[in-house]
Amino acid sequence: MDLSVSAQSWVNLFFLWLGFGTVVGITAQVCLPSGEPKGILGILVIGVSASCFGPLAISLFLKSEQFNPISPIGFIISVLVALVFLLLYRFALILLKKKSL
Repeated sequence: MDLSVSAQSWVNLFFLWLGFGTVVGITAQVCLPSGEPKGILGILVIGVSASCFGPLAISLFLKSEQFNPISPIGFIISVLVALVFLLLYRFALILLKKKSL
């Protein structure tokens, strides 16, 4: 498939973030094993959302426009945010189970 240079750039950027988010999600699952959220979709949602929100929060906090989110520090921050997301997910599941009893 022949895409324009601009479209090819957007496709490359999409797959870069998808891969980065997957690695972040898998790393967070390894650091905090529980089996939740289950499946590759859960790992993708946690990883991609953490790799978006974590570096965004840091760049707003540092007020720096030159912060590269796909870097070693961006990876560490993204994994930490993913761990927080996983803990919040577990907490929500515990509350829902208590509420249903």
